[in-house]
Amino acid sequence: MSKSLCFVPGKYVPLSRFILSGGSEPIALPVTRAVADYLKLHNAELLLACLRSGEVTFHRAAWSTLREDTVEAENADGTQNSEEGVFVLVSPLLTNTLPVVSHWDNSAAEGKGGFRYGGTDGIGTLRMDEAGEKVVAEHVVLYNNDPDSPYVYNTEDYQLFGSNEGDKALKTPQFERYIGDRYSLYAVDDLVAISLSDRILKTFGYPVVFCNETADDGALLSNAPVFQLISGSLLVTKNGQHSLASYILPPNWSAKNVKGYPLLFNGYYDANENTFSTVGPSFLEIIGKTLASTGKGVVGVLWNGEGYIGSRSLQGSIYAGIGTAIAKGQDSYGGDAEQVVAVGGSRGGLTALLAGGNPLRLPYRVRYTLCYAPPLILNGLTREFAEGACPLIWHVAEVDTGYRDIWKKDWRHPQTGRSGIETLLQTLTGAGNSASLRETTGLESDFFLDGLKASGTKLLINHGTHDAFTLSRFSFAFAALVRRHGIPLRHEIGYRFGHNNCTDLYEQAALCLKAILQEQELEFTGTVHYRRRSPAAGEWEQTERFVPVHQPVFLEAPKFVAVGSPVAWTLYGEPGMEYRLELGILDQQAWEQKQQVVRNECITLASGVLPDKQHPLELCSWQDGVSQLADGQHAGYYLYELSYRLKGEQDWNVVSPSRVPQPGVEPQAVLRILEEQPNPASEAFRAEAAVLCISSGLSEA
Repeated sequence: MSKSLCFVPGKYVPLSRFILSGGSEPIALPVTRAVADYLKLHNAELLLACLRSGEVTFHRAAWSTLREDTVEAENADGTQNSEEGVFVLVSPLLTNTLPVVSHWDNSAAEGKGGFRYGGTDGIGTLRMDEAGEKVVAEHVVLYNNDPDSPYVYNTEDYQLFGSNEGDKALKTPQFERYIGDRYSLYAVDDLVAISLSDRILKTFGYPVVFCNETADDGALLSNAPVFQLISGSLLVTKNGQHSLASYILPPNWSAKNVKGYPLLFNGYYDANENTFSTVGPSFLEIIGKTLASTGKGVVGVLWNGEGYIGSRSLQGSIYAGIGTAIAKGQDSYGGDAEQVVAVGGSRGGLTALLAGGNPLRLPYRVRYTLCYAPPLILNGLTREFAEGACPLIWHVAEVDTGYRDIWKKDWRHPQTGRSGIETLLQTLTGAGNSASLRETTGLESDFFLDGLKASGTKLLINHGTHDAFTLSRFSFAFAALVRRHGIPLRHEIGYRFGHNNCTDLYEQAALCLKAILQEQELEFTGTVHYRRRSPAAGEWEQTERFVPVHQPVFLEAPKFVAVGSPVAWTLYGEPGMEYRLELGILDQQAWEQKQQVVRNECITLASGVLPDKQHPLELCSWQDGVSQLADGQHAGYYLYELSYRLKGEQDWNVVSPSRVPQPGVEPQAVLRILEEQPNPASEAFRAEAAVLCISSGLSEA
């Protein structure tokens, strides 16, 4: 793969593609019609920026008299040389404000580094990879290297939690006190911004102009054929909670177009990483596609959810933060707060759901709420499932609470005495258990569901079975609860997709925006099933929609447990379905030599009948269980064996042990019983137990 030609032409916005040229050939750069017309309208000065031998120089240019919308060098001096150079068109008419603001200053807090409005440093840096194709995050030492410390984060070298005396002393995230709330952890290398603009220019014909929303930023451009990306908007709610947002303005945006643009909203993690890596490029593409298909613009809102680390957008102040971010999009950038599409995956899916619910009845309306892989497990998190079928939960607990040993059974919070699960819930939500959330402000509470119904939003939930962060039963239960409340819902299920998407969330967002702009309504109803199109491990992400004859049977169960620990499992299928779940004892030596030898004995984990539906709108039935293995059960390898019989049938059906969720790992569904409990928060454990964020078990689909 050839290396990208992009370079940073000083303060100027690149207005053409970068081309490699040299020798006696004249330099000629084609320009898109929209950009050419704008430059001619303003009689703009034209320059060719040239990178040669590591040095950037600028040369006067003019419109070609022979080729339409093409710029040529005014003379040969300095632009023609036997040595090759890379050229791009720029103009003093269009300039960037770089570097991108982070609001972090390495010299603050007596050299520890900390928040400073307008700062452009970072604990880490976003850079382009060597090929110039991908954004990579380079971390400095955010984590504590002292092996004897109980704390995860390096608060000795960084002031992570604010500037008042109480916050300075914090060692760990607390409820409503999170890392990266008012600053980004990442500085942004200028080439990252220029490369993003080049990508968008190639796709849509419009470059991106980068601005910082600080006290000294310049005026926004009206009626210009450019995207405008405004970084570092510091938002403060009435109760003093801080957050950051970036805003994307469409080409030909006009300051006079008051409430003229639908808002595309997302709330994810770090502000600069969201904007320049994980979400921002896709938002630019959605806005570009929508403009191309409708001729109308959309304003994008990229919000950090009031914190990068410690927050999963479930804290009490989240609604005010969402409202503030959306209000800014309307008041400053012409967005229409009554025409919002909220979209996101994982934590972003939770944030979208909360935005759509709007239980405080704040002055905005989310028309379409698109939630992909939202981890709804907090509706009923228990230790047994955290140790088994949800192998990434203890990693979440360690990262979000800042305590290294939180996964241990005997761990207790040093001040409150709470258990690990209780401490995680307290940090994220302010409540110590799931039951109190259901009774007060949680996603299953009347407070939230009444708001979701009153908002009039149309809801899409897309979840993959065998999600290493959560269990499918929480998505099924929430879907049934939503439908019982009369809320329009489309439920998409991707069998064996784990914490990954079986449909494209951004394509769906583009369809919703198009419907709003064309004054149409999309129907969000029904349950839609997706499965892998190909059995090949390398093609596991390819999907196909299918209509099952009956609810596909699947099992979510652990891949590893320690001797003496229970096996926590959940089985899904038709109501009234009989089932047998067993473990076949494998010959350990044969299995390790990639041979399968099942001994003539097995262990029954569970058998029974799946319960009837509690409500007609429930999609399927499920049964969860915590099966304690017999005393003296040895470490080794065990094969999951699942059979079932539907109501009214005579014959038993066997789910093939080869129908494993994780692609290309084990050929069959195996439970490994270990001599000792490994650290489930460790990188080594996660690499084995949660391949591609997919957990273990079986699935006939």
